[in-house]
Amino acid sequence: MTTNTAGQTVSQSAHQGTPSRAFGKETFAATAITAADSVVVTCGFKPRYVSWINSTDRVKIEWQEGMADNSCHKTAAAGTVSLETTNGGITVTNTGFSVLQNATLAAILASKVCYWKAEG
Repeated sequence: MTTNTAGQTVSQSAHQGTPSRAFGKETFAATAITAADSVVVTCGFKPRYVSWINSTDRVKIEWQEGMADNSCHKTAAAGTVSLETTNGGITVTNTGFSVLQNATLAAILASKVCYWKAEG
């Protein structure tokens, strides 16, 4: 048996070593959230994948290696998936990531509980 590779384009990053993983929870107070600010998460490695879930409102945003900074795929509570490029998103650094507190993005709002996962 052979593997069908016709019409496929496979792209992988150069790093294929042991993956790093980190998980966390953020609880936001009822204080005002400034839309232009970001929440910074330090996980100790450069993520290749980030998932951020606003558990209170059931909103999930995801960033994968190769996507632009400050962008994400957003899944709304109703299940609608969109590519966010104008309302902000996730930006990756060498030691973690940041999430924009834009109200339209709705990933970070006052009085919300959020969970995140980063994989490198």
